[in-house]
Amino acid sequence: MMRSDVYEQLKERLFAGELRTGQFVSQRELAALLGATLNPVREAIRKLEAEGLINVYAQKGIQIIEGGPKAINDAYNYRALLELSAVRLLATTATKERITGIIRNVERSLAALAKFPDDRAVRMEELDCDYRFHKELIDFQENEIVSKHYSLNAARLRLFRSSIGEPLARLETAASEHLEILDACVKRDPELAARRLAQHIEISREHTLGIRPMRPLP
Repeated sequence: MMRSDVYEQLKERLFAGELRTGQFVSQRELAALLGATLNPVREAIRKLEAEGLINVYAQKGIQIIEGGPKAINDAYNYRALLELSAVRLLATTATKERITGIIRNVERSLAALAKFPDDRAVRMEELDCDYRFHKELIDFQENEIVSKHYSLNAARLRLFRSSIGEPLARLETAASEHLEILDACVKRDPELAARRLAQHIEISREHTLGIRPMRPLP
């Protein structure tokens, strides 16, 4: 298995909730889980530690980062700071064609979820589309520094959220909220778009904190 494959597979396992926040694992356990040798696993560990998704302790082993209330709130505050600015820019300067293209992507996700509502593989694929929607808002600014740091923060949030089941259970509702945000962009109303996005982010924050619990999918 290639080093890049081990890194990507380990990240997928984290985002799928197979490795839980706060859990301790060893290098050998990760190698067995991935069916890989130790060298590419060590390299993947170094990358994930640099990205802030795991902590490595000399005596205890490797710990998946813990999603305590402060860590969750800090990540969501940073996310809101970046995304609200981005959606205002999209609403005021993006071409109609650009916004319409994003709308089509969201509508395709809703159609796939309606056709295969109980297919976990489809839901995982559409979860990626959900994250790409938010990343597209950020990338529209064409600021490489903002895009890079947003992605690191988004990965931490994705790991926190994978522990509660909320992302998969809420996909249809989240996509509908995306369309409402984009409708405000079509109307060239940046403040309405920002308010709708702020509410969307706050709901996600409350789910992740357990304030607004949601039953995980089977």
